[in-house]
Amino acid sequence: MEFSNIFEMPYMPFALLAFGGGLLFTIQLLLSFIGVGMDTAGSGIGDLGASDYSFKFLSIMSISSFCMVGGIFGLYALTLFDPDSGWRIPAAVITTLITGGIMVYLSGLISSALAKIQGSGTVKAANAVGKTAKVYLTIKPGKIGRVEVDVQGRRKYIDAVAQDPSKEFKTGELVKVVSVKDEDILVVTGSDS
Repeated sequence: MEFSNIFEMPYMPFALLAFGGGLLFTIQLLLSFIGVGMDTAGSGIGDLGASDYSFKFLSIMSISSFCMVGGIFGLYALTLFDPDSGWRIPAAVITTLITGGIMVYLSGLISSALAKIQGSGTVKAANAVGKTAKVYLTIKPGKIGRVEVDVQGRRKYIDAVAQDPSKEFKTGELVKVVSVKDEDILVVTGSDS
């Protein structure tokens, strides 16, 4: 097969599949490098901003991988058979379906693996209990301030109140987190307590 034959039948459908899938895959890859989250394995056709990496059958990634790999192997299968053979086109179609299906399956496996290693990203204020924090915004008597504390391997700025409502903690003071109020407000006391 010569390159010019790609634009003739029966090569053209397989070449279009391979080219279209490869182009979509390349665009997706370039967008991911610049930080645009275009359905790396999201919730379906045209889904922008997929964030949970859960595998869906009709994701852009699965469609592009099916087309790209299926088209390439379909072209290859056409070259293996004699042009006069009645099995040439059916073999190419079957090869396209099988190899494309394998790529969709592998995309699913990769997506599942990513979902397992991806953290939820949610920091729970309750994990700060018992830690020493630094006052970021003054905690005035009976008012909410803010503390800087390391939680789950991250430095976070979380709202806080004094355990003793008459106490005041100025910016820069060290305090100890003793409990959590309303699920997201830390209750603090002096670090020497």
